[in-house]
Amino acid sequence: MSYKRRNFRLTFAVATVLLAAVAVFLVAVLGNIQGARLDLTADRLFTMSPAAVRILEGLKVPVLVKLYITPESKMPTEFKNLERDISEQLRNYERISNGKLQFSVHNPQDDEAMQQELTQKGIQPFQVQSVDKDEIGVKLIWSGLTIAYKDKPEEVVPRILPQSLTNLETMVIGPVHRLTRERDPKVALYAPKKEVNQQLAMMYLQQGMQPPEPQDQFSMVSQLLQQEHYQVVPVELTAASAIPDDADVLVVLGPQDLEPRQAWEINRALSNGMPVMVAVQAHEYNYQPGGRGNWMINGTAAASGLEDLLGGIGLTVVGDHFLDENSQMLELPREVNLGGLRMQVREPVDAPVQIRITQDQVNQDQPVTNHIGQLLYLWGTPLDLDKAKLSEHGLSAETLISSSGRSWRTAFGSGMLTAEQTDPAGKAMAGPQPLAVLVSGEFPDTFGGKEPPAWISSGEAEAEAGAAPAATPAPLHPAPSRLLVVGCAKMFDDMVLQGAQNALLMLNAVDYLAGSEDLLTIRSKQLTERTIRPVAAGEKVAWQVFVLALMPAVFIIVGIVRSAQRRGGAARYRRELRGDA
Repeated sequence: MSYKRRNFRLTFAVATVLLAAVAVFLVAVLGNIQGARLDLTADRLFTMSPAAVRILEGLKVPVLVKLYITPESKMPTEFKNLERDISEQLRNYERISNGKLQFSVHNPQDDEAMQQELTQKGIQPFQVQSVDKDEIGVKLIWSGLTIAYKDKPEEVVPRILPQSLTNLETMVIGPVHRLTRERDPKVALYAPKKEVNQQLAMMYLQQGMQPPEPQDQFSMVSQLLQQEHYQVVPVELTAASAIPDDADVLVVLGPQDLEPRQAWEINRALSNGMPVMVAVQAHEYNYQPGGRGNWMINGTAAASGLEDLLGGIGLTVVGDHFLDENSQMLELPREVNLGGLRMQVREPVDAPVQIRITQDQVNQDQPVTNHIGQLLYLWGTPLDLDKAKLSEHGLSAETLISSSGRSWRTAFGSGMLTAEQTDPAGKAMAGPQPLAVLVSGEFPDTFGGKEPPAWISSGEAEAEAGAAPAATPAPLHPAPSRLLVVGCAKMFDDMVLQGAQNALLMLNAVDYLAGSEDLLTIRSKQLTERTIRPVAAGEKVAWQVFVLALMPAVFIIVGIVRSAQRRGGAARYRRELRGDA
């Protein structure tokens, strides 16, 4: 018995030592093998895009990424894995870049000097609710990073949350690409200021005061592009403020009554191979409060001056009223009388000229509109395409945005929109209409090689300012280019740009036209904003009948059939028993 016990102990000890040795060997061999990750998200949010890989592999000079984050021990429960998750992705970027992207982790929680430095850079601590045992409190934590390259100003990501990890590639690789490119692309921006209403100007003059200066209605577009490291050069399309020859893109927003020479300059830039984006507003609307909570909507036509240029290519911006059942509700200020006190409240207004664009109306196969789920197409109109003329000039046109199938047109007339015009009942629906079109190819000279028109409004004011006389234009050198035409400029003005994903559309358009398609690809790596399409009243009734009547009826019929089968089976069984007896 003693012999068997000693033998068992010896065998157990040897087996334990061998298993421990095998475990140590496996840890040493397999510990450095990178684990596999499976991305099951529909948008492939955790899979690096080929553009990001190209950018990282192409780094020649080190890029320094510093992560400033509160340590795990002082984080609330939902933030405890944040440092690990961020570091894991940054380590992956470091590996792909062959060490050119270098990152380090810093703890500013108790370092006052570091906190002051971060505050100057724009990184601030933020409050997070924490639950510790049976206590609910608030913790002040840090979570941000900086990206430095050579002597360029640092890029700052002021706040990273667990829910923003899906956009970490956009937040890190995008700035790395902008910092490391040889030069910032130059955007020539023509965005005229909005003139003061004539009646309002007369009121000021009658009271002996100067009317207000024209308002800049597209200032946020310039700020948005500058944040993305574009050189934005405002141009007025005059002899003293012409389109720079070295501009990478020309953006024209809301042109009104352009002179022939201004249209000629745009045509010349496009024919010479400069990509152009044009957003045209055929008319605007003015809202006035009416009785019983109603609103009066008045339309005003506006000519762009680009009608001949676009028509010569094969595009026409529709001038009719354009309405769509798929509309967006807006909140407008309204004065009300409450017990003798006049107060201003915000009242929801829903009108079919406030067009809402959903994901199924956007071309998801085109980089400009990929992953755009919702847009506010305010007071816009569609584009009519002359396919024969486009084909004649060897141009290809691709629709990027369309209206819904429940859209219609009515003849435009200055004045108030009537209830009959805005009511879809009895209207002949136009079906999906192109709202934004991308045209590619070698654009013709729509002026037919004629002498350039003379400047009309540039005369005395520019002579007094000491402007040099306009030089003779250089000969035309036709080259392939791209023209993006949108039948709505209001969607990019300061009041609407932040609505839905309008700002993203502007950035995507400029990136695409400027040749920064890698940036566009990286930016598209985000969670798609999915919306529920509007359901017609008849379709709602059909689904209600299906759920409340049809499906219960199916279950009842199946139950009756099944019950009859069981009763029949039981009867047969009893007959067989009686026969055996």
